[in-house]
Amino acid sequence: MVFEQAQERGHENVVFCHDSETGLRGIIAIHDTTLGPALGGCRRWAYRSEEEALEDVLRLSEAMTYKAAADDLPMGGAKSVIWIESADQPATEAVAKAMGRFVDRLGGLYIAAEDVGVNTQFIDWMATETKYVMGGETIAAGGDPAPYTALGVVQGMRGALLHLGKPNTLEGLTIAVQGVGALGYNVCKIAAAEGAKLLVTDIVDERVERVVSEFGATPVNGDDIVEAECDILCPCALGRVVDANNVSNLRCTILAPGANNVLDDPDEDSALLHGAGVVYCPDFVNNGGGLMQLAGLYCGFSDEELHRRIINIETVIKTILDDAKNLGSAHAAAMAYARKRIDAGKVQVRTNSGNTAATGSA
Repeated sequence: MVFEQAQERGHENVVFCHDSETGLRGIIAIHDTTLGPALGGCRRWAYRSEEEALEDVLRLSEAMTYKAAADDLPMGGAKSVIWIESADQPATEAVAKAMGRFVDRLGGLYIAAEDVGVNTQFIDWMATETKYVMGGETIAAGGDPAPYTALGVVQGMRGALLHLGKPNTLEGLTIAVQGVGALGYNVCKIAAAEGAKLLVTDIVDERVERVVSEFGATPVNGDDIVEAECDILCPCALGRVVDANNVSNLRCTILAPGANNVLDDPDEDSALLHGAGVVYCPDFVNNGGGLMQLAGLYCGFSDEELHRRIINIETVIKTILDDAKNLGSAHAAAMAYARKRIDAGKVQVRTNSGNTAATGSA
């Protein structure tokens, strides 16, 4: 089953990790390294089964390849997951270090980063065992990527507004944010400062109370927010919140995700959104700000260059949405946009290999 799924999605490596001392169960999936070493977050999650964990890491790592390509980064795509028993299982230094050792064994082919269930402290624990990790505060460089991801998400919203022929301001718009953890909170912070009205929900009551108190947000029942009446729907929790069953019930003009894999079936659901008149900002482009920040630090980009790239998400999203008119959906347009760069990278690899072989045979 693993080989079949990896082959179907085009993965280069899938590594299962087990540490007997800590009980760590992890999977590292490296999708594509055509454009460079593969960067992707490490997620801690209480999966219901091994099959669910594998499906998640394969989907997420594939998306990272296209995200890096669409962001014009010299990086490939990967992801790792740590399978925990329950959502309230505490993160430990021992498990983080064990995961760091597994990452280190790959010798830089995979660069780990922060994701759901992993904070900057966990990353710094990993960093005591490997230099191939980003997003810590005391040992690994980068810090929390959420503010940069949030800035990119808002820029994506602006691109969608321009595509619709509207001003690229959030003032007066109603934005529904599903999940107000680190990412969702920062989206709310930017939007509120610009005069947007916020509808919010989260599985943690304290998070909702915070954005209600700080930004005057209106709390909404978790089951209702996806279908709430709003200008922009911004899912910032886990994926697969939009599918064929609820597309027709959406009451937003723009779907601008902060979460990964927000569509259950990107090919089918994006086409359905297109047909329903909902403007969809493809998630792997829209939430690329955090990746840009971490990859930029790894590659040595200046602060000015990093900021320019994140702000440019507005232009990229508008370009993709304009292209979607002829390609049938925003997802199809985004994939074409990313694959064009990956294909160019493969041509360059073959050209370099040919030149090396020719030089060696002379």
